[in-house]
Amino acid sequence: MKTLDARIRFTGERRQVTALFYDIVGSTELLLQSEPEKFFRSVSALHQSAETIIKKHGGFLHQRLGDGGCCFFGYPQQSEDTAESAVRASLELLRVVAGAQTQTQTQTQARAKARRPFRLRIGVATGLVVFSTQGDEIVGTAPVLAARLQAEADPNSVLVADSTVQLTRQKFDYTLLREARLKGFEHPIALWRPQERDRATAEPSPSEAQARPIRGREKELAALSGAWNSALGGKGSLIAVVGEAGIGKSRLIGEFAESLRQTAHETLVFQCGRRLESQPLHPFVSFLERLAAEPSVLRDGDSDAFLRALRASGRDVDATVADTMLAFTAERSPATSRNIRAADLSGRAFRRKVIEAAADILTCKAVPTLLIFEDVHWADDMTLELIDRLGSLAARLPILVIQTSRIRRSLAVASEIELPGLTAAAVRDLVASIWREHPPPGLSDFILDQCDGMPLYAEELASFFRGRQPLGKSLSEWKGLLREGGVTSLNDLLSARLAATGSARRAAQFASVIGREFSLSLLTYLVEGGSRRTVDVDIERLLSQGIIERSTVTHGSYQFRHVLAQEAAYSSLLKSDRRRIHRRIADLLIGERKPSLPAAIAAWQCAEAGLHDAAARFALAAAEASVLRSAMQEANVSLELCAEEVDSLSRRHPDRTELALSLFELQGLVASALEGEGSESARRVYARAMQLLRKQSSDVRVNHFPVYWGWWFTAPNILTQQSRARILVGDMRVVADRETRLQSYHCGWATSFHAGEHEFCLDCVAEGLTLYDPESAVRNRAFFGGHDAKVCGLGESALSYLLLDETGASESAIEQCLEWANATDHAGSMVHALYYAMVLARCQSRYDDVHALGEQMLFLAERHGLAASQARANMYCGWAELMTSPAGRGVARFEAGLALQQQLGTDDNFSMHSDMHAQVLQHLGRSAEALATVQNAINVGRSSGQSFWLAELYRLSARLRRDLNEPPASIKRELTRAIQIAEGQKAGWLAARARRTLDGLAGS
Repeated sequence: MKTLDARIRFTGERRQVTALFYDIVGSTELLLQSEPEKFFRSVSALHQSAETIIKKHGGFLHQRLGDGGCCFFGYPQQSEDTAESAVRASLELLRVVAGAQTQTQTQTQARAKARRPFRLRIGVATGLVVFSTQGDEIVGTAPVLAARLQAEADPNSVLVADSTVQLTRQKFDYTLLREARLKGFEHPIALWRPQERDRATAEPSPSEAQARPIRGREKELAALSGAWNSALGGKGSLIAVVGEAGIGKSRLIGEFAESLRQTAHETLVFQCGRRLESQPLHPFVSFLERLAAEPSVLRDGDSDAFLRALRASGRDVDATVADTMLAFTAERSPATSRNIRAADLSGRAFRRKVIEAAADILTCKAVPTLLIFEDVHWADDMTLELIDRLGSLAARLPILVIQTSRIRRSLAVASEIELPGLTAAAVRDLVASIWREHPPPGLSDFILDQCDGMPLYAEELASFFRGRQPLGKSLSEWKGLLREGGVTSLNDLLSARLAATGSARRAAQFASVIGREFSLSLLTYLVEGGSRRTVDVDIERLLSQGIIERSTVTHGSYQFRHVLAQEAAYSSLLKSDRRRIHRRIADLLIGERKPSLPAAIAAWQCAEAGLHDAAARFALAAAEASVLRSAMQEANVSLELCAEEVDSLSRRHPDRTELALSLFELQGLVASALEGEGSESARRVYARAMQLLRKQSSDVRVNHFPVYWGWWFTAPNILTQQSRARILVGDMRVVADRETRLQSYHCGWATSFHAGEHEFCLDCVAEGLTLYDPESAVRNRAFFGGHDAKVCGLGESALSYLLLDETGASESAIEQCLEWANATDHAGSMVHALYYAMVLARCQSRYDDVHALGEQMLFLAERHGLAASQARANMYCGWAELMTSPAGRGVARFEAGLALQQQLGTDDNFSMHSDMHAQVLQHLGRSAEALATVQNAINVGRSSGQSFWLAELYRLSARLRRDLNEPPASIKRELTRAIQIAEGQKAGWLAARARRTLDGLAGS
């Protein structure tokens, strides 16, 4: 396997390195006093010793210059603390030479002519250089300055440049010898002599800094402790910790969790992540995956294995809870989501069940529990619902729920802790703890002024100054130091911290492209082509420097200690290099050669790599998964990315049309669910989709039949819908797929009934049911209308037969409809059949049957969370009660059902329900209001095309006008219209009712 450099080669780099020059003092004189061969061997031995020492400290002997050498630290391989390593190497090199000198003098003491030993001069300087990855050319001031310094040094001594001193002042003691004007440098250069310092006085490591107690948060810690004590007493709560990035939210929660370590409890951490807003319940599902150990348990819906895993963790939940979660996590066919009708997929009932199941799993253990949700500003909608539900449950349970967020959310059940910036006293305390001694006067106040109380910024600034500031500098030079270091923001400080990790910086850069959390296996593949040895070293270095930490969520993974550190590493890459790394990750994902990342992350990786087609596919996969889990807001996030990627494709791209159609299918579905089936945005999406789809072949049309369905379903009125139904039936007549043709007839019979075209309705039912397949129906009943197509066809035909005055056929059809619905044992289909039977009984004024059927329908609707069906059941039951009892009974029930239906906006039988409303008003003696209600229904019916009940509305209008003592001519006119409309629809049953009323009027 190729190494990283063979796969992703950077063209060059601008990097800070430390140069070391050494030179033999008086080499010419020594050569003249020695045999040339012996002198050559001695010099070679010195170079060999120097190379060994340089390499030991992480450096590289770049050139041997006869009697001296040029060395670099931080090139070609980056290394940690290059300045410190160079100074230590220079001091050791002097010690080795001095030891050789002592040994030589002892051995030659008896000789008459003792050979003079070597003495060295060494110069060390740090600075930015530019080098090419294609060769060994290095350009920069550091090597030039190091050479000038060694020329100024006394024999057997080292001179160090100020740039190196600033980086190592806390590691060595320095003596300022003088300032000298060096060739090529405009200003005098300070000459510093280093001396080893006792290691006990060195500055703390970043890992030690991480263990430093939190400063200035005593009040907040006390509030959390108080909430925990209440939770121990069974009165838990939800606390929102709010503050900007870097303010110390996670540090506060970590400190609090650490304080509970010695107590009996369970702590669970759920990490929300950027770009995972489209993955419903991602933090919780990740927790379940760790609990189940095998991803296939959740993916395949292995109920027994899942229950065992839950109970092994002490969670003794009911099997129905496990089944609900598996219904949510189980893998489904990607195509199925596009076929789901939005009205039946708004997901209220399913989402509620899933949220309740998740809450049960998290709260069922009989031990105090701390639930921490980190970075909730990146949470998906279902995770937010789960947090809210846990908050409402917490008041009677031994649980404390804490969420951290950069933004405030409106939570009725939550307490809020808003983290302000640290006080001046807290910043001074923090700086002093980092300095380990008294910091220079004014430094703490200067840091406070720069960081505005942000703990992470203050900590990084204090560490920056401690590593660079000579104690004698005046306060006026603090800003100058920041300018010289290129520090204008927290990001710059984090970048400097990253640069100090040496070669591990490259690993951090690759990791940042993966994301805030990254697996060791993927990082190893990217950086070393499969070898973990070097990556392990880099990981340990990044851990020790406080750049990353072990993931508390995923075993074998790591995460950047702060998201800002990841952003600093990511932004340090050139865009071209960043894209190549994204491309490498994308290739792995596309080829499925590595454990897959969430589809939303995969989409982002491909998008950043410029692979727009792959990005669109992954975004579609993420959206489909969300739709199937009733997570429409989450789906919408993925669809927005998908739309951007499809727009970025060339119009000649072979997959552009297919991707666009798939996008439209899901966009229409999601828009219908979020904004309503009749929303302008949903109609706009389906209109665009149909413009594109009708230009395609019949095979493509079949594959994207849901576009036809959505286009038909979101029509603004029955007239338009009926027109579209005829197009749909005509276009699908020639396709081979039986189920697609059946569903086209399904659209045809549903619309034709409402349009009063009963013969076409019955033709569609007859043609469609010859194509019906029970096995296909099981798969598709949830996708098209939320009910079984045969149940729907039989129910619709029962109503059409009645209006055509074919009573026997009507009774037979409704009997078959109810029998088949019960045979399916499918709630949506049974409710649908009961509704048809109830409407039929209502038409025939069989009040007791209406009431009985309504109660059955209500029971099922309440059990399965079908709000629209609950509204209808209460309307019909209330109407039936009023028709068969003293005035007033049933009115409240009818009005409650009507109000709920109006609130839901789901009345697809407005004409008949307005008729019922008018009858209720008539029974209450409010005939004028009743007439106004009927007149409105007539106007709506005529304009929308819902004309199947128009004849009956005109008949009721005539009766109400008679009650109001209007002239007989106006009453007769209404009845004449009723008869004309009924005869035009061949609705003999309706025509006969209107004639009887007209005859009765004439008789009176």
